[in-house]
Amino acid sequence: QFCFNLMGSSNSTVELDGKAMDEKEVIFTDASHTPFVVVKTIASCLFGRYELGAHLAIKKGDKQILKMIGGDFSSMMFWFHRCLCLYAMARRNKTKKRQYMSQAKHIHKGLTNSLNNKNPNVLHYVSLLDAEKAALTQKKNQEDVRKLYFAAITMSRRVGCAHDAALVQERFADYLLNSVGDSQEAKYHIKGAIQRYTNWGAMGIVEHLCNKYQDVLACSSTH
Repeated sequence: QFCFNLMGSSNSTVELDGKAMDEKEVIFTDASHTPFVVVKTIASCLFGRYELGAHLAIKKGDKQILKMIGGDFSSMMFWFHRCLCLYAMARRNKTKKRQYMSQAKHIHKGLTNSLNNKNPNVLHYVSLLDAEKAALTQKKNQEDVRKLYFAAITMSRRVGCAHDAALVQERFADYLLNSVGDSQEAKYHIKGAIQRYTNWGAMGIVEHLCNKYQDVLACSSTH
């Protein structure tokens, strides 16, 4: 069902209901709830439902499977997208910034430790999270933040993760719009994200981005 949502073959985005399943009718076991939480968190991140992704309940059984150390790659995917949702909410919700930052830094540190312990699969994840953290903490060093986002885009491309490169460009555009005020460069990266998601076949996300940023995309380059 998640794939249908990504492709735009469903009317849903983060809700897993449609041709393949209806999450409201599923009776979850410990074993089936964990992949549901993973997929739901990723969907929340990709479709910009950051608050949902940051607050999805993790059951005791999920924690036993989603291990930061010794867990499989789906665990790394979950923690990365969870962390990104937390950083996004720290940027968006000023009153709860400290709480979101605290949780995000804890996960970020765990993924960085995994990288330092020779886990190459999280290199581009950590690269984007470094940029997201810097965007929140280095407000006077905008050029350094830009370099971190560019590095994350390059890293995601090098490991063959076009969809993650698209996600980096979208988050970079959000930073440019809301922290820098550069709508023209933001527009460039939004269009880049849309192109990468199109190539990936994620037309559901393309539609979401076109709707979310329609005013920016409509702006003349002379503005």
